[in-house]
Order: sequence, then structure tokens, then C-alpha cells
Amino acid sequence: MKLKTFRLVLLIFCVVSIQAMTQPVTVSSLLNEMTDLRVLASRPDPWFKQSQASSYDRKSHERGESWFANYDVGQYVRTESNDGRTEQVLADLAGPGSVSRFWSANPDLANNVHFYFDHEKDARLVVPLNELFTGKHPLFGPEFSYISGTGGNLYFPLPYWNSLKITIEDSKGSLRLYYEIGYRSYEQGTRVETFDPRQSVAWQPARIVTGLALSHPQKINPGPDAKWMVHRLTVPDGGTYGLPAISGEKAVFSFSVRVEQTEESGGWDAPGRIHAALRNLLLTVNFDGEDCIYTPLGDFFGSGPGINPYENLLFSVSQDGWMTSRLVMPFEQSMQVSLFNAGSKPYTVEMIIGTCPYDFNGNSYHLCAQWGSLIRESWPPFDINFLDARGEGKVIGTVYQVTNPSYIWWGEGDQKIFIDGESFPSSFGTGTEDDYGFAYGFNGPFARPYHAQTRVDGPASGGHISLNRWYVLDALPYRTSVRFDQEVWHWMPCTGYWSHVIYWYARPGGTGPRAIDTRALMPMDLGRRENMLELLEGEKLPFEASGGAASSQRLANCSEARHLVWQNGVPGDSLRIRFQVPEAGQYKMMLNLCLSPDYGKYRFRVNERGCDQVIDAWSASLFWARPVLGVFDLNRGDNILEVLLLEPNPQAKPGNLFGLDYIFLERKNR
Repeated sequence: MKLKTFRLVLLIFCVVSIQAMTQPVTVSSLLNEMTDLRVLASRPDPWFKQSQASSYDRKSHERGESWFANYDVGQYVRTESNDGRTEQVLADLAGPGSVSRFWSANPDLANNVHFYFDHEKDARLVVPLNELFTGKHPLFGPEFSYISGTGGNLYFPLPYWNSLKITIEDSKGSLRLYYEIGYRSYEQGTRVETFDPRQSVAWQPARIVTGLALSHPQKINPGPDAKWMVHRLTVPDGGTYGLPAISGEKAVFSFSVRVEQTEESGGWDAPGRIHAALRNLLLTVNFDGEDCIYTPLGDFFGSGPGINPYENLLFSVSQDGWMTSRLVMPFEQSMQVSLFNAGSKPYTVEMIIGTCPYDFNGNSYHLCAQWGSLIRESWPPFDINFLDARGEGKVIGTVYQVTNPSYIWWGEGDQKIFIDGESFPSSFGTGTEDDYGFAYGFNGPFARPYHAQTRVDGPASGGHISLNRWYVLDALPYRTSVRFDQEVWHWMPCTGYWSHVIYWYARPGGTGPRAIDTRALMPMDLGRRENMLELLEGEKLPFEASGGAASSQRLANCSEARHLVWQNGVPGDSLRIRFQVPEAGQYKMMLNLCLSPDYGKYRFRVNERGCDQVIDAWSASLFWARPVLGVFDLNRGDNILEVLLLEPNPQAKPGNLFGLDYIFLERKNR
């Protein structure tokens, strides 16, 4: 044999041998990854790209105004006929790869979902959609499959060697399904064992262990060489307190902080209030000479404004104010923690840091986090850039806080994630709340292993809202760059306040956190909310019209997407709308009214008491007005809002319309 030929044969033999020795990707290995925080802190092995198939509006490919197109439902890859069934293709994925997450806003549908693995003619797995998200299917269970705030979630690995096609039955061809399917694409040659429900006994032990870890989150086992450092420090106003540097090749496995009791008296901006302390204290963490974390102290722990207790896989906040991170923070030589006080009074802080030895090598990453905020008008829609980073790493989570002064849904905006210089995002969302695991503006707190809504003031999606989301099995690796944009698509024009933290692991030398504008730290004051009643939806209230006709009509930008419309009345006609309150007293009364080219002019009466305001609802384009009618004595039980039709604006088109979205009441005698 010639020497050149011998070398080629030897090279092929070595490559094949190395591939044979490499552990394959299996259901069990992926289940273990779902809670292994050490793996999260290092380069993926084997490497993969995380992408998403979803029902986002395909018009977004046209850019311009279409970039913010919002018909994110019923968008499919194609329609197929399989064995006489009409099926919509949700995802058609080339292997090797694995599904990491499946979400839908339609978790109650009984339509069968078909999973066709490796170009098989017959689906290897067929599950009704409502079983996929209830935790009752024997393959998954409630730790992996559940409904959260009306959104269906499945976090369970479905690996495939060659391909995976996911379809849903649609007998009438008109199914309006919202969905997001996150998936990994491994490099060619990666060994992947295809999911097989008949072999579930092989991965049951990993399923049980991972399920327990998800339902009872714990920090990593640090071993016998763990060390704990306890600090109590006072940071003067305008000053910085730096902790002693931690030296050596180590990793933080537990990081807990508590700001000692502050005074909750005074106004919203009083520096002694806990939400002010947690925003005014700025946390900086430096690893190996690089600033990697720079956020307000409270925001780093995934909840705010203030203390909002919750627990999920990576973070917890307790009722007594202790905030804990379980994220692994590796470093090769040193770690330096410091706090800067941007407030006007000193704050005392307790801190507990647990470290253990760690092999920091060429596959190791530093933890990074940065904060940003924005105050501006909500219309027209726009994108907030959470992260624009260069180098190598992976995105692993976000915290998103919204201050919404309106009483209407704020979260239609999509996540748009560009990996390694993509011209179009490989992950394009279907709505803000969808990535955070719920749907339709759920007005209650919840916490799941990978996502939570820790604060929602209400009513009707108003007030301060705080969300977090952790990408673990669906982490987003990048080799050269990543851009993470969050679209803001609010249903109502208003001046809002948005803030965020984004977390990523990165190789040393990559992009660090942005500077913080300390003037923008304090969230907007939206006042006391405990006296605010839930909205009275106009289209649900009984009414009587002396002329013209009134009915409930759809309008996407209204609360619950409907409003009460009165049309074709003449000046002097009236519309009497009956509404109820739970107890007698004084109430401030506000309306949300539609404005449009064919809308009229009105005066109002409440329980026979007249209002001085005249509302001209003519507008050159669709818009809204939120007049405060005044403070009124209302009866327990029935009350009457009377709309008196006046001569319309001369510019108004025929129709003389009146459109009531909702009545909003606030008690004034408490």
C-alpha cells in the first residue's frame, strides 16, 4: 500500500473511531441537560443552532411597516393530505436535531398533532393538542407539560437523526392556531438517537430525576471544597462599596442578597422604599479583569419593582427579601463584586456567596448581564434592542418589566433573534407573552421552572408587570454575534416605561454590558391601584337607544377585541347604558372611547347628573380618547350612563357613530 493511501485510511479510521467514542445525543442526555447548570456555563458539545418555527405573520419578510405585521395566527409551512386527513404543517425540520419547546395559545384544542420522524410515512407519535399541554400524557407528565396563564407549554426533548415533520389535523382547513416550536439543529455528523415512544423505559430514570429537579430547584452540588463568604455592608449615597476580590480558579454556585428593612412610607420616589433601594443599588461583577454584569441589584434577580416572591430553576425571591441566583459563574483568576448607590440615602446590604473549585478551560464562559430602559410613546410599534454582542457565547435568559398606564393589553410585540449575522431572525415570536409562557394577557402571578410573571398590578393588564424567561435546553448559542430585539406592539397609544435585563454566557474578550443612565432608574409612578375596579366592558353592558341602532362589534385594538357601537342616531337621540358597582360610594369615572372619521359628538349624564365635557370623536384616522367624566355618587347595583348625541363635527362622515370600549371606575371614599 502506498504511504499516501495508508495515511488516508488511517485518518478515516481515526475520524470514525472518534465519532464512535463520542456519546450520542439521546432523550436521556437532553433531559439531564435541562437542569445541569454547569453545562449551561460552557460551550455546547456538540454544537447546535437554536431556531424557532412559529405562526408569526409572514408579511414581516417585506420589512418596512410590514416588519410589525401582527396576524400571528394560522400561518403554516404548507397544507398536506395524509391518509385522507387534511394536516397543517407546523414545522418541517432537517436533522440531526431536537425539539426543545412547544407552546400554543390554543391548549384546549382536541385536534391531533402528528410527529413524523426521519421521513417515516406514518407518524411515530400522535397526540391531541390538549393532551400535549395538560401533563396527563404518560410520556411527559406535569413537570414538563402544563398550562400557564392560558398558554400551553411542553418542555421535553424530541430528538431526531434525519428529520422531523410536525403537523396538526385541520378537517375544515380553517384552523387558527398560535404556536411556537423551538428546536436545535446539530452539525452534520452529530450522532442523534431518534425519539421513540416504544423505548421510553430507557429514559424514564432521567425523566424522573429531571422532573424532581424542576419541581424542587436546587443549586449545584459544590462538593467538599465549597467556601461561603458572608458580608454585611453599608453603601453610602453616591458611593461605591467593593467586596474583597475572590481569587483562584473557581465558580460561584450560589449568590444571595438582601437589602435590610427600608421604610415604605412616603411617595413613590421616596429613597427609603424597597423598590427605590433595589433600583438605586447598581451591581457590577468583574470576572478575570472584565466587567461582565452591570444591572440594578433587584432586577438581576428577575423580579421588580420591589420584592415579588417567586421561585423557578435559576432564581428565587423570598417574602423576607432574600434574593438568590443559582446561575454558575466561572472564572479563571478572580472575581470582584461591587455596589454603587445612585440614590440619596445609604443602604445596608447582606450578601452570601458560595464558591467551589472549577476547571476553567477553553470551553468555559463568563456570565454576563446588562440592563436597559426606555420611556416613550407606544405608537407606532418599534423594537427595543436587548443585546447586540460580538464574540462567542449563548443567550440564556431575559427579565422584562413593563409600566403600562393604560387599561388594555400591551404585549403583542414579537421577539426577534438574529444569530451570527442573519439577515432575518431564525427565532421570530408571535407575541411578548408567548415567549414568557402564557397567553392573552393573563392578569395573575405564576412561576414555572423556566418562566414566571412575578408582578402584575392590573386591572386589565395595567400597572407594573414583571416577567422572566430562562433558555436552558433552548439556549441560543452564537459563534460570532447575536442580536436580540423585543418588539413593542401596544394596543393603545400611551407613554410607557420599559426595562429589561438580558443574560448571556460569553467567552472572555466578548462584548460587555452597556452603561446605565442613572436618571432613568426609577419606574413611572402609576398611583395606588387597590381601589381600581375591573373594567366594565361596553359590549357586555345592557343598553337602550332612543334612535339608531347599537350592537357589539369586533375591533382588535379594544379591550377583549370588541366594543359597543351606536350608529345612525340623530342629534337629540340618547343611548342609556346600564352598569353595576359592588357597593355604593363615590367613584371617579373614566371612559375609553373610539375616534374615527365617521364618529360624532356627545355629552354625558351619570344617574341623571350632567357632565360639562363635550367629546368630539371625529378623527382623521382610528384613534382613542380616555375622558375622565368626574366623580359621581353611584348606587350599589344599577347605575345609568347616558350618551346624548350632538351635532357632529362638520368634517365627520355620515354615521354619527359612538364607540364605547369600556367604563373604568376608581373608588374615592376609601
